[in-house]
Amino acid sequence: MSKTDDRLPSINGLQAFEAAARHLSFARAADELGLTPTAISHRIRNLEAELGVVLFRRRHRSVTLTEEGARIARDLSESFDCLKMSVAKLRQCGAEHLTLLAPPSFASLWLLPRLPKFQERFPDIHLTLLPTDAPNLERNDADAAITFGCSADHNFKTDRLFENRLVPVCSPDFAERYGALDNPDAISNAPLLHVTDGSVQPPLPGWQDWLRAAGVSQLGALDGVRFGACHLAIEAARQGQGLALGVSTLIADDIQSGALVAPLERSLPIPQTYALTYPPEHATRPALRSFRSWLLSYAQKTKTL
Repeated sequence: MSKTDDRLPSINGLQAFEAAARHLSFARAADELGLTPTAISHRIRNLEAELGVVLFRRRHRSVTLTEEGARIARDLSESFDCLKMSVAKLRQCGAEHLTLLAPPSFASLWLLPRLPKFQERFPDIHLTLLPTDAPNLERNDADAAITFGCSADHNFKTDRLFENRLVPVCSPDFAERYGALDNPDAISNAPLLHVTDGSVQPPLPGWQDWLRAAGVSQLGALDGVRFGACHLAIEAARQGQGLALGVSTLIADDIQSGALVAPLERSLPIPQTYALTYPPEHATRPALRSFRSWLLSYAQKTKTL
C-alpha cells in the first residue's frame, strides 16, 4: 500500500459533501456553510475527482446519492458529530468557572436581577450560584461566598460590600388602604410582617426595636405572620399582605421600580453587612478576580447614592 492511500481528502470538500448529503440540496448546504451553490458544487466535484468515485447523481433540479455517496455520508455525519462533541469539551475545559455561595435573600433579590449584566461583560465565565445561609466553601467546592452578618473568619479575605438599614416597606395599594402609619394606633392596626432568621448573627432587629427607636413606649403583642427569611417577608409585602422591615440593599430595586413604597420616614441602622469572603489562595483565580471587580464596582456606586 502506498503512503498516499491513508491521506484524507480536503476537509472543505468533505464538509460541503456532508451538508449537501444531509439536505440533498446544494442550495441548502450553501446556506448552512455561508457559501454559494456554485462553490458547493465545485468542492464536491473536486472531492469526487480526488476519491475517484461519483457521490451524487445530478438531475436538473435535484440530486440523489449514489451507493458510494450514501455509504460515506453516514460515516461522515457520525465523524462530524464526534468532532463537534470533542471541540465542545475542549471549549468547556478552557472556560473559566466560578462557584459562588450566597444567602437566598441576597441571591434572589439583588444578585439574580444583575446576573445578565455580569454574563454580558464576562461571557466566558461559567457561574454556579448556590443559595445557602451556612456557607461552607470546602464542602461545596466553592470559590467564594457572600455573607451577611458582623463577624468574619480571619482565615478568609473579606471585602465589605453594603452597609444596611431596616426600612419599613409595603405595596402602594397597602399604603393607600391604611393611610398614614406614623403613630402607635396606626401601627397596631396594620398587619405587620416579621422576620425570624436564625442564620443571621446577631439576629436582625424587629418591629419592637424599630418602634422603640421611633419613641413608641406602649408596645402590644405585635401579632403578624413570621417568616424565616427576608425575601419571603419582602415578597409578602409586595403582595399587599402587610408592612415589612426590609434590608435596604434588598429592597432598593423594588423601591426604584415602585413595587414597594416606604411610607415611614424613620429607618433603623443595623450592624450586619454583606461581604464577599474567600480563601487567600483563591484571590488569584481569574474568574473570581473578575467577579470581585464587578461586584465591588456595584458596591462603590451604592455607597455614593
